[in-house]
Amino acid sequence: MNYVQAWLDSYPPDPRQRKRRLQALQRFKESVRRDPIALLEKALQTTHGCEEVEDALGEYHKHLEREGCDERSARQWVSVVKGFFTRNHARLARVPRDIVSRRRYPPTSALYQDDVSKMIQKRDNIRDQLVIALLAQTGQRIGVLTAMKKGMIKEKGPKAFPYGLVEVHDRDLVNPKGRNVNRYRVRYRFVIGREAMQLVEKMPDYEGGWLFDITERQMGRIVNEAADDAGIQKRIRTGLVNRFMHTVHPNALRPYWKRQMRQGGVKDSDMLEFLMGNRLPYDGASDMFPEEEVLNAYKTAERKLKLDFRPASRKKRIVRRRES
Repeated sequence: MNYVQAWLDSYPPDPRQRKRRLQALQRFKESVRRDPIALLEKALQTTHGCEEVEDALGEYHKHLEREGCDERSARQWVSVVKGFFTRNHARLARVPRDIVSRRRYPPTSALYQDDVSKMIQKRDNIRDQLVIALLAQTGQRIGVLTAMKKGMIKEKGPKAFPYGLVEVHDRDLVNPKGRNVNRYRVRYRFVIGREAMQLVEKMPDYEGGWLFDITERQMGRIVNEAADDAGIQKRIRTGLVNRFMHTVHPNALRPYWKRQMRQGGVKDSDMLEFLMGNRLPYDGASDMFPEEEVLNAYKTAERKLKLDFRPASRKKRIVRRRES
C-alpha cells in the first residue's frame, strides 16, 4: 500500500500544499533518521509502535528548535508530519497545541512515591490504607476494587511475605449491585504488591466474601481526603492556565502506577496495558503473558512501588536511635 499517496489524497488537491507536505516528510526523515513508512507499519501493529512515533515527533520538534525555527512554525511542521500517521489510521495520543507547555506547565496533580506513602500515613483506618495501596500497586480502577473478593487473590512467592495474583474473567468482576465493572470485557491478570497484601490479611471478613464494603464514591472520597491531609492538593495551582487541571483523584493513581513500572524497567507497553485491564489490538493476550511473566515484570519494578506505612514521628525516632 502506498501510504504517502493515500495521505496526500486525503487532502484537497493543491500543488503548493502537496509540495509542502512532501518536504515536511523528507525533512522529518533526515532529522530523526527514521523511515516514516516503517514507523507507520509498526504503529498499525502494536501500541508500542505508536509510542515510538510520538517520541520521533518529539525529537523532530527539538531538532527544529535547534535549527532556529520559531515555536509556531515548529508546531506547524510537526502537525504536518503527524497527519501522515493519523490519516493512515495510526492511533496516536493527542499532541498538545503547544508542545513546550509540558515543560512550562507540568501536571501538578502527578503523584510520586513519597506522595502516596504520605497519603497512607495520614489514614488510620486499615481499610482506607488498603484502598490507596491497592490503587498505587495495581493500577486498577476503583470499580475493580469494589467487585473484588478475597477468594480471587492467589498468594505467590514466599509464604511469610507473599505477592498477590488476581486472575480476572469477564464474569468475575460483578460488584454487589450486580453491575459488571470489567470495562472492556477482557480476560487479564494483575499483581498485588507485598505491602498491600499485608493489609489484605488484616481486613475483616465481610458477608459474601467481598474485600471491601464501600462504594466507588466512598473510595474516591478516601483518596481525596488523604491527599488533602497530606498537603498534596495544595500543589494544584489556580489561574486561567490551570483552569481545567484536576485535583488528586483515584484515577490519578493509574498513570502513577504505569510511570513507576516504566521507570522500574518494564518497557513492554502491551504488558502494561494488559495488567491495567485495557483492550489490546489482538486476541490471546492472557496466553501471551502467563503468570510467571507477569510476576517477573512486577518484581522488576517492585522497588519503585514500595510504600512506607510508618508515620513521620516513628521515622524520626528511628533516625535518632541510629545517630545515638
